[in-house]
Amino acid sequence: MMNRYPRKPALIVLLATLALGTFYVTAWGRIERLWKKQPGDQSLVALEKRIEEERKGSGVKVETWRAYGAALSNAKEYAKAATAFQEALALDPAQRDAKFQCGLALAQAGLADQFYSFQKDLVYSEAKLAVELFERPETQHYLSEERFANLAKEAKNQAMD
Repeated sequence: MMNRYPRKPALIVLLATLALGTFYVTAWGRIERLWKKQPGDQSLVALEKRIEEERKGSGVKVETWRAYGAALSNAKEYAKAATAFQEALALDPAQRDAKFQCGLALAQAGLADQFYSFQKDLVYSEAKLAVELFERPETQHYLSEERFANLAKEAKNQAMD
């Protein structure tokens, strides 16, 4: 003979668990959105406000310029991004990532002459970084110009030394 157990308590536990799980997932999503809006906000508007505030104080920090450049690059405002990265480099010329991002932004902005000047300086200061930039898909179309092709060869030669 089979035992029969009441199904209502099991069904109640199942529904309560389901309700708690749904509540948890929904609440977590809202909490996460609130966290993302805290002072670490990396939106263009927030970064522009931070730049204004820092200008009034001791000056804009390198990190702020880099974050602003990255936000502008994400917004596909490459010319402005290049300017932001140049500001970061003016404060700390040793920032390798800022140099790379600046060169990439110049290339993406279509500023051929400025990109050429930037790369030319880079070839003789950090040839390996210049080679990395020339290998990026965003810069490949420049290599069809003779001046860029010659500069890319020079960068590879310098990088071997």
